[in-house]
Amino acid sequence: LFRQSAEFCGDHSIWKLNVAHVLFMQQGEKFKDSIRYYNPFVQKCGEKNILEVAAIVLANLCVAYIMTNQNEDAEEIMKSIEKEEERQARNNPQKQFFHSCIVNLVIGTLYCEKGNFEFGVSRICKSLEPYDKKLGADTWFYTKRCFLALAENLSKQMLALKDETVIDIMEFLEDIENNGRDTFTKIEQSKQQFDAMDPTCASNTVAFEARQLRQVFMILTE
Repeated sequence: LFRQSAEFCGDHSIWKLNVAHVLFMQQGEKFKDSIRYYNPFVQKCGEKNILEVAAIVLANLCVAYIMTNQNEDAEEIMKSIEKEEERQARNNPQKQFFHSCIVNLVIGTLYCEKGNFEFGVSRICKSLEPYDKKLGADTWFYTKRCFLALAENLSKQMLALKDETVIDIMEFLEDIENNGRDTFTKIEQSKQQFDAMDPTCASNTVAFEARQLRQVFMILTE
């Protein structure tokens, strides 16, 4: 059936993208095949227009490169994304760019899933910089999931963290607390709703959750 569909749909970009996603989700040896389908989307746009490529395509391609020991290719893509975001940010300071954020979040989550929390958390921390541009309900949701998974593993004594990593985590969560006072954990929640409610609704902010997480890690790393 797949070969038959390839005969009729092989020239359509949507079909190629869906094939890339399917191959990527199968993991293992299929990562190499997914690269073959993802790559043309990046090459078509080129380095200067790399932000025109969907962020999830770039993220999956970087992960596929990493999982096939082609880290240099992944780093090249990430550098191109950061360079282009910086260039466009100079021309349009008010605009938010999330490509590098999403790529780092996906890579960090992957490493956390594989049990390499120290590197995974470092990528996740990097993904939200600068906080005033990258910190939001969506990005915080995926960030805190990895920190909660790390806390669970620490509570079960399944791993131990280096002192440097603990310090980095504490400093990161403190920075998030300071920058997330006006950032809500739910996208649909508005500032007007917040002001009209009881003061205890401050628990719906990123700052509150970051403070709670920091307290958890203080207990777990004593």
